[in-house]
Amino acid sequence: MLDEQEIRRLLLATAARDVDAFARLYKRCAPLLLGVAQRITRRRELAEEVLHDSFTRIWRAADSFDPFGAPVGWMTAIVRNRAIDVMETHDMARVDSYHAALDDKPEASLDQMFDWGSADTAEDALDASRLRAFMRRCLGELVAAERQALVLAYEHGLSHGDLAAHLGKPLGTVKTWIRRGMLNLRACIEQCTGSTR
Repeated sequence: MLDEQEIRRLLLATAARDVDAFARLYKRCAPLLLGVAQRITRRRELAEEVLHDSFTRIWRAADSFDPFGAPVGWMTAIVRNRAIDVMETHDMARVDSYHAALDDKPEASLDQMFDWGSADTAEDALDASRLRAFMRRCLGELVAAERQALVLAYEHGLSHGDLAAHLGKPLGTVKTWIRRGMLNLRACIEQCTGSTR
């Protein structure tokens, strides 16, 4: 259990650029704040990155701390906000990796997602580079939440429940994002290809 009065004193001393106080603040609070970060990121290495970034922010922003406020709550908010930012960046990196994967096997990815079937004639067939371009364009046009949910569900095979837990959103919201994302993605690709299927 952290002593709020001690943490307040250390935080105020940190605001005055007392390096020793900052070191003691880190030693007292790091285990608790690492736990906060790990609950959000669910990965130790990301949580450690969040903790490091957060303490850098705490050092820089200590002079904005309200002396009458709750010091642990103030630092926890910094950690929570940074963890959310890191997770959003991390998830968008997964989206980017999915885009890169389309370069390697676009036809397999599209077949699995959309059941295009086989073309009867050469005139009906779209070459892989056009499919790739359409897929990239249409994924880029989706609302960010729909794109993220759809790509994470497809790329990682997560169930709706797993996605809801991962994104920290209600199950109904995640289902709506995936359903709407699939409909919008299919409509966009069909518009690009002129398909009526």
